Amino acid sequence: MYGINKYGYFSQFLAWLGVFSACFLIAQLLSGLFMVICYGSNISDLTNIVKGNGNLNGLRFAQMIATVFGFLVPALIFSKLKEKPMLSYSNANNFFPIIGILLIPFILYTFYPIINLSFFVNKISPWNNWMSGSQEEYKIVVEGLLKDKSIFVFILNFITIAILPAICEEWIFRGTLQKFFAEKMNIHLAIFFASVVFSLIHFEFSGFLPRIILGMLLGYVFYISGSLWASIFLHAVNNGAQVILMYCNNTGIYKSDMDNPEMPKNWELFVYTLVFYALISIFYYFCKRKKSVTLQKIIS
Repeated sequence: MYGINKYGYFSQFLAWLGVFSACFLIAQLLSGLFMVICYGSNISDLTNIVKGNGNLNGLRFAQMIATVFGFLVPALIFSKLKEKPMLSYSNANNFFPIIGILLIPFILYTFYPIINLSFFVNKISPWNNWMSGSQEEYKIVVEGLLKDKSIFVFILNFITIAILPAICEEWIFRGTLQKFFAEKMNIHLAIFFASVVFSLIHFEFSGFLPRIILGMLLGYVFYISGSLWASIFLHAVNNGAQVILMYCNNTGIYKSDMDNPEMPKNWELFVYTLVFYALISIFYYFCKRKKSVTLQKIIS
């Protein structure tokens, strides 16, 4: 047996937790050091840095460092510990059908009424106001990062908020944690628990339940497709849409209230859910066909 597979399941989970915790701590230290270099002692109050209308690129690059070292590095280390071909454990060497590029954005769009409904359920939950002070600071920082109207900053924001988190977070939460849970758990439980951890690690409880629901969609897309790149693409589309909408808000191209989604009407839930089911079924069909063709090529 290769690597840590010769040890018990609980020992392997402790290895995942240890690798993730160590890398997460190192990531915070590295990003903090980068912030000190850029802003000096002012980093003790991020809101003042953001409100000061200064150059926030240091904050953007610090976030990139934290994302890569906090999520991608531990995912790669654990994948290597599990299987010698590092990419194979996380299904990063598999690709989803090309039609998925068209289907996935529409699958996400038709799923939004359910996510929006969970937002209103979350508002009446006991955890909605947990860590409200830090949540407000987080909101100010994100809005500050996104308020710039230049194309260069838009591209930086797209990389910082859409591309890197999609790759790094999917690799650790779907590519290693969900995959590891699925070794012993029913796949539905594996997807659920990985989504809970995914939501918890953001430390933002006003969106705790919606993020779990989104995480489960990401988990099922990963499971159905057998490709990490499918959930990465969906994650990037979701985050990228928010960056684009915020940019459109800032430039006056299109105005929308992203912080307060509308409560979906009954007919919207019914119709969108039906369309979502049809689209995910089509996606499942093409993924299953691709796996069948790949298997036949291997056999022959």
